[in-house]
Amino acid sequence: MRRPIAAVDWTGAGIWAGVLLAVAALSARPAGAQQNHWAVIAVSPSTLYSSQSHGEFQADVERGALQACQVGGAKDCKIVYSVMNDCLALAIPGALIPNHYGYGSGQTREEAAAQALAECAKGGAIGCNVRDAPCSSDDLRWGSPLPLPPGGKPGSVDPALVGLWKLNVNSGIWVWQISVNGTYTFHSEATGNTSSNAGTFTASNGHYTLHAVTEQWDDLGTYTLQSSGVMVASGKLGTGTWYRIASDPNP
Repeated sequence: MRRPIAAVDWTGAGIWAGVLLAVAALSARPAGAQQNHWAVIAVSPSTLYSSQSHGEFQADVERGALQACQVGGAKDCKIVYSVMNDCLALAIPGALIPNHYGYGSGQTREEAAAQALAECAKGGAIGCNVRDAPCSSDDLRWGSPLPLPPGGKPGSVDPALVGLWKLNVNSGIWVWQISVNGTYTFHSEATGNTSSNAGTFTASNGHYTLHAVTEQWDDLGTYTLQSSGVMVASGKLGTGTWYRIASDPNP
C-alpha cells in the first residue's frame, strides 16, 4: 500500500538506531560492504510490474521477488537480474511500453541506476525512471531505497528544506530526502508495505509541490519550520512533523 510523504502526525521519541540506518541506506554502497548476500529484480515484460528483494540465500531472494511481482496479477514475471555483493537497478519508460525496460548493476545504487536509465532510453523511450534499486548490502529488515532521480529544477527548493528528514511512526521511521536540484526520495524503515518513491519537488514561501515519477502520486501543501531541525508539512493526507537527520547527506 502506498503512503506518500506528509501523511500523519506521529510524534514521539527519536529512533536513533533508525536514523543511522537511514543515513547509511542513502549513501553509496560498496559491493564488499556485506559479503555473500544477493540482490534480485523480477519484472513482468507485458505489464512492466516489477519487484525487488535482497538477502542471504539466492533461491529465497529470487522466490520472494517473483512472488511479490505476481501479487499485481502478472502471469509472466521473471528474474531479470540476480547478483551477489553488488547493486542492481531497473528503469522503465514514462509511458509504459511492453517488453521495454533497462537494467544495470554496479558497486553503488547510483552506478546501477545510471546504467539502467541508459539502457531504458535506447530505442527512443521517453521519461525513463528508476523503479527498483536494491543492493545486496541493504538492511534485510526494510525494502531498498531509490537513488535521487535526474531532473528537477535547481534553485526551486527552499534551502532550509534541503537534507534528510525522518517522520516517527509507531513501528519505526519514514525517511524523506530533499535535494537542492529539485528532486526527492522517500522510503520506509518501519513495518508494513509502504513503498519507496521518488520524483520532483519544489518549495518556497511555505508552500510545496511534489510529483512522483516512480508511481502515480502528486501532492501539494504547506510547510512551517519550527526550527532548523523541525518541519511541519501539511498535504493531501494530513499533517506530519518531520525531524532533520542530516543537512546534506549527498552533497
